[in-house]
Amino acid sequence: MSDWQYKRAHSMILFGLGVYLLYKVVSGTLYFYINARFTWLVVLGGVGLLLLGLVAWPRGSTAAASHSHAHEHTPRGTRWALFVLGAPLLLGFLVPARPLDGSALDTRGLTTRALMSVGGQNTIQLDQPSDQRSVLDWVRAFNYASDPQTYVGEQADVVGFVYQDERLPAGQFLVGRFAVSCCVADAFAVGVIVQSDDAAQWAANQWVHVAGTVAVGSLEGVAIPLIEATSIKAVPIPPQPYLFP
Repeated sequence: MSDWQYKRAHSMILFGLGVYLLYKVVSGTLYFYINARFTWLVVLGGVGLLLLGLVAWPRGSTAAASHSHAHEHTPRGTRWALFVLGAPLLLGFLVPARPLDGSALDTRGLTTRALMSVGGQNTIQLDQPSDQRSVLDWVRAFNYASDPQTYVGEQADVVGFVYQDERLPAGQFLVGRFAVSCCVADAFAVGVIVQSDDAAQWAANQWVHVAGTVAVGSLEGVAIPLIEATSIKAVPIPPQPYLFP
């Protein structure tokens, strides 16, 4: 590989990485990996890579660079440098983008103790109507309520993925969501129990919209929200699949 060819390949990889990052932002799949509040950093990084790619493009004609006399001008080690730089770009386009779902619960587990974003409080007052609370809101409400029975009879309306937990009795499954503070590396799963005669028919990882009445459920001795479902509908993966603490 001549020096000109190396510089051209290096420039194209940098430019490709910049295009890839900006594509993730435009397509919305960026939010499968990080918290939306970091979008501006990704845009800045993508634009920066585009500029670096343009600056790195070799100047001059190919004729001047094609005087290879059956020998290489570029050390062999730099080929590996190009491979290392280009591997993330290749994997990014080959591996389909998908958010965390119930399959990740087998290794990450489910938390029933979602922390509040406001420290030092052991009670919580939910301002939004009950049918506008997310899975995370309901888990927090039960965690910080002096008596979870306070919420019994309220209407719930949540969206999440199905997780068929073997610890639950027949007629129940979990509807879960992952909460992300920074990126998927720190994601934790929260869930509420759904009770329905049709519980067994819902496949694992299917996203559903559940409406019903709140009761108090139990998972390994811990009180967690239970929704006595009056409606369960299959829905597509939402544009923002994660919740933010």
